[in-house]
Amino acid sequence: MPKRGVVHQQFELQYGNLKSGENIIESQMETEIKLIHTADSHIGYRQYHSEKRRQDFLDAFSVVVNDAIDMQVDAVIHAGDLFDSRNPTLDDILDTMSILSRLKTSGIPFLAIVGNHESKQYTQWLDLYETMGIATRLGTEPYRIGKVAVYGIDSVPKSKIPLFDYSVFDGKGTDSHYNILVMHQLMKPFSFGEWDCEEVIQSVPFDVHAILLGDYHKYEKTKVGDVWVTYPGSTERNSTAEREMRSYNVITIGSAGIDISRRIVLTREFVFISAVLRDNSRSYEEIFDTIKEYDIADKVVVVEISGDSSVSVSYSEIEDFLLSRNALVPKIQDLRTGKGMISDVSIGVSFSDPDEAVKGEIKNMNLTNAGLLIDEIVRDPFIVKSKVDALAEERISALIEGMDFKNPIKQTLYPVVDRERSSQVPKEYYKEVDSENIDKLSTEGSAESTRSEKIIEKEVIKNEKKPAPRQYNLGDYL
Repeated sequence: MPKRGVVHQQFELQYGNLKSGENIIESQMETEIKLIHTADSHIGYRQYHSEKRRQDFLDAFSVVVNDAIDMQVDAVIHAGDLFDSRNPTLDDILDTMSILSRLKTSGIPFLAIVGNHESKQYTQWLDLYETMGIATRLGTEPYRIGKVAVYGIDSVPKSKIPLFDYSVFDGKGTDSHYNILVMHQLMKPFSFGEWDCEEVIQSVPFDVHAILLGDYHKYEKTKVGDVWVTYPGSTERNSTAEREMRSYNVITIGSAGIDISRRIVLTREFVFISAVLRDNSRSYEEIFDTIKEYDIADKVVVVEISGDSSVSVSYSEIEDFLLSRNALVPKIQDLRTGKGMISDVSIGVSFSDPDEAVKGEIKNMNLTNAGLLIDEIVRDPFIVKSKVDALAEERISALIEGMDFKNPIKQTLYPVVDRERSSQVPKEYYKEVDSENIDKLSTEGSAESTRSEKIIEKEVIKNEKKPAPRQYNLGDYL
């Protein structure tokens, strides 16, 4: 059965009589046009260094696409930050390609703009997908869906907002009944706004009936005069501050005007547990008893500690208890002191002892022996930079040759590296340093070795089998 309101889709490469950049979907205005408005998918975000969380962001976007296909909408409009980074991994690029190809197979256009997270200096990832026919990058040229025209403005840095040239839209007006503008900005009249919607509405040379936004991760909807302005919210939680349900918008356009409704996206649960400390002798018992009241298996768990500030607790012991009850990600927020409140995006580092700070973060990354070995080589003050690649290859090869793949791997949290040149690394890999600095570095290395030797080796236990190397075949994604 053909999709409601759609006869066919035309592409410039196939039909030379189309104006540059213009796409047309034929439909009658008396037939409702239904669009999905989504944004801030942040595909590729490996939140909390968790591969499962990376997959969660991809799955959430896939849910939106599945709903679009089930509802047979006329288009999916993405208001920026499809990717979390301007340099997504090959897996992220191909997995997204596969999802967008499902839309194309169902005859549903994917229309998008570039967000601030993914923006590159020149060619954008959207341009790649557009050349493949699975996406359209919105801009000053209208994308026509019957009597609806859709325009887009890529993310504009805050400092350049006052300089934005609205004349780029001159001559781009159409006879459409409705004009929609898609942007990725923090907009007024919302309290967090940096760019005024009223200014945009008054400055573009055509009537605007709805502004579909991205960048703000919570759902918002209001009117500026007669113009709808809305954020759909992000499709996954990017931080513990985003406690609301995730969502996207369904835009219905018909003879009665524009209707905007919200659809919830079910995502991995974040569990917030409040633990109040009153008795120093029973501090752990109080926290653990509180945790036991919750189902935390395979969830992101945040324990918020409050109460008597004189009661001391070890965050690592609480995290270990959460992990023993199968929490996916354990997080501690001590509301009494602010300690343990690790940002979801940035990493707090104390530069009073940068080496220890680096080691602490490396520990949290759960690197393999090979990863730890490379880290040690890169940070070794004796080794010249030009020799790092050769030495890393040599040492990794030796490590692989010595492995017994039948037995579990043991690894130390911080590897003990003998810094004696003769036993570990050939002389040609080292920098020339004077005897005074050698003595100083040797003393520091000896002290570090003593500390490292006190760390008990831990068996690396993995509940999941390590996946086989991924094989790539573009035919599987298109």
